[in-house]
Amino acid sequence: MVPWKHLVDDAPDLAARVRSRFEAAGQHVLATRTLTGSPRVSGTEVGFWGDEVWVGSTSRSGKSMDLLVDPRCVLHSNPGDGSRTQGDVQVDATVRALAKDAPRRAEVLAAAGRTEPFQLFWLDLVRVRLTTVVDDATRVETWRPGTGVHVDVHPT
Repeated sequence: MVPWKHLVDDAPDLAARVRSRFEAAGQHVLATRTLTGSPRVSGTEVGFWGDEVWVGSTSRSGKSMDLLVDPRCVLHSNPGDGSRTQGDVQVDATVRALAKDAPRRAEVLAAAGRTEPFQLFWLDLVRVRLTTVVDDATRVETWRPGTGVHVDVHPT
């Protein structure tokens, strides 16, 4: 398990910019794998609670069922106005379902302004990538657990 706290502790500046992108819009894009192996791309809510980041959806929705069978997913930030000035975030992760009887579930739902039935999943980070355009170049910052941040700059 690699919760959000690991990114915050290891790369606080990157974590702050990634969080800012997710907090800038109410809906983002989540890619999951269906039972047949096909990709499913859906809108999703993203929230932060303590040292964790979560995604959520209506219980028994396609994406919820996908994640209960195969916890791998990719979360993309809302593209915003298209200017690319704030960056594009991609988070490769696995999820853990927050059980219906989990002690803090009611608090998380209340903070998110949601009610039951609602499916919450904690994200465990595999890779976090922030892509921005800076001075006519594309800058890609990639963080992986245990390896820190790697930066690539490509002329546009």
